[in-house]
Amino acid sequence: MVAVKGTVRVEDLGLTGEEVGRLNRAVESHKTMFTKVALFLDYSGDSRMTDKTVLVMAMILETGGDCEVRSWGRKVSRAELVSQVALYMDKAAIEYERFLKYPDVKKNFRSLYI
Repeated sequence: MVAVKGTVRVEDLGLTGEEVGRLNRAVESHKTMFTKVALFLDYSGDSRMTDKTVLVMAMILETGGDCEVRSWGRKVSRAELVSQVALYMDKAAIEYERFLKYPDVKKNFRSLYI
């Protein structure tokens, strides 16, 4: 359900078992709302990635409907990546639920940026 795209490969991140579990729980908790998650990660450094490495992260969360929730690109350190992804998914779910309360507005938007 999660695709990582951009200049960073999943292997480069060196995710721990705990971090993978946290990502899985975040995705699982929103699986009825978001059908696919695209995580875009860019990194311009040449050296090995560390917790202090700064990444540019953006996300697209696809819904079962005609709309998707997108984030603007933001800088995050490798150490904060997992918590920021989980936090963004929670915020996106809240905003999308609010958006769905207005069916007349929903017809006019294909992407909801938060």
